[in-house]
Amino acid sequence: MNIVSYNLRFGGKTGSINPWGKMIEDFTPDIVFAQESFHPRDYFLPEQFDQFRGCIWSNVTKQKWGSAILSRNCQLEARPLPGFEGWVVGAIARDLPVGGIKQDVLIYSIHAPSPGPYLPSVNLLLDEIAKTCGTMPVLLAGDFNVTTAVRRPGEELENSVGEEKLLERLRREFGLSNAWQAVHPDENLPQTLRWAKNPLPPYHCDAIFVSDSLLAHLKSASVEGAGAWGEMSDHNPVVVALN
Repeated sequence: MNIVSYNLRFGGKTGSINPWGKMIEDFTPDIVFAQESFHPRDYFLPEQFDQFRGCIWSNVTKQKWGSAILSRNCQLEARPLPGFEGWVVGAIARDLPVGGIKQDVLIYSIHAPSPGPYLPSVNLLLDEIAKTCGTMPVLLAGDFNVTTAVRRPGEELENSVGEEKLLERLRREFGLSNAWQAVHPDENLPQTLRWAKNPLPPYHCDAIFVSDSLLAHLKSASVEGAGAWGEMSDHNPVVVALN
């Protein structure tokens, strides 16, 4: 099962490449978590869009773009997050095939509201998610606007104290791990954001977090920045494969 998370940047339709079409072509995803996207159907012909079984999208107030979840094979039962409409969309993915069995998984496509401060917003949205978690496995994916993994000594950038506390909360309270770091524990964090004011530092604010119960099924994780993926948006997609 392939999962992609991608911030398209204001809808991503300023060039000749269709970002949604390229995601489907390059990564053959079963589930896409998108941010700053128009409604997913706007990127496909009707017969192409009909191949997907589930779609949830909501726009940010006064914007044409918002967050989305698109599923190829499983039904999505909407789970809105009060106070974060458009920035966060959620669902229960019914009968998601992971590790050889089908199970219900709670999933959220997250875009920490802008402008910041971001850490308080992320903690507030986690407060709301905590009310609905129950015992289901969880996938949180998106653009958190803060560093989403633990940096190694010697990296160009460092975690703030607030980021360290947030990551510890995700581990202890939710049993969640950054999938990329779980697969690459001894590597420096790759760049997921090219900040317009300074595009060189390796900001790592996009992630797919997976529950402990899903970690054993992690097959691969990558951040795609080569070719068009380094040009279409100021973000790079995160791609995760689960057995």
